Amino acid sequence: MATMLFYVSTKVTNVWILPVCYLLILWLYHNGRKDKEFLYLQEHGVKRLFIAEYLLLSLPFVISGIIATNYISVPIIILTAVIMPWIHSIRYHTIVLPLPLLYSGDLLYRRMFRKQVPMYAVLLILSFMGVLHNNINLCKVCLIFWGIIQGTAYMVTPPKHELSVYNGLSMYQLMLVKSGLRNMSITMFPFILLMLVLIHDTDTMYFCLVLFSSAMLYLWNMGMARFSFETQAVMGIYWLLLPLPLFLVSIMIPIVLIPYLVLNIGLTLSVKKKYKHIWN
Repeated sequence: MATMLFYVSTKVTNVWILPVCYLLILWLYHNGRKDKEFLYLQEHGVKRLFIAEYLLLSLPFVISGIIATNYISVPIIILTAVIMPWIHSIRYHTIVLPLPLLYSGDLLYRRMFRKQVPMYAVLLILSFMGVLHNNINLCKVCLIFWGIIQGTAYMVTPPKHELSVYNGLSMYQLMLVKSGLRNMSITMFPFILLMLVLIHDTDTMYFCLVLFSSAMLYLWNMGMARFSFETQAVMGIYWLLLPLPLFLVSIMIPIVLIPYLVLNIGLTLSVKKKYKHIWN
């Protein structure tokens, strides 16, 4: 980054761009560093240490300013390095997005949705653009893509004792079913509504029904598979090899829903046998 800035800043003619870039980069670094509290506890004269460090960091800017004959920026950059240690950090607080409509018993899905809100908004906008331009295929692609994203909610390999929270495997499965039905109905409804506004025929309704069924099996599979693998890497490989391809293929060939259901039943029996000692 210093090399790139060095090359670019020697070509810039505006005298204020160089010091402003240094000020922004240095403030982001100073505001985000995590060692200030530790250094204040362990050392005296920490601000002098910061000044020396920031002056070293300013060398590419100072040298490029001299080469570009931008002599006004040099004292401003040095002054910024001297003043920055006395500037207090700004702490950011994350605002928890309330999700009253989603199923409250599935924290993993709610966590996934909070992380994917920007992507969800982008997909909705693209679907709306598809409606405006009479392109239902764009709406279908956005809905399928959101169905894929939903499965990532269960990509976390949990501690095995987490199953002891439930009275039995049937209770855990009931939670998955309730979560899938409610959460998918709420999050997919805007996409389905946009498609039905554009083309409200039986083929579109059939596509939505098949996709909803496939997504339900997809979430069920991922929810059970997370207890079958020990590491995140193996879980990711399994996701790429089985649940994701079956989800995509079953949308185009609905008959694949039957072997998908059989696979889920077999996976459920495997998990039940593997962890039966927990409920015993």
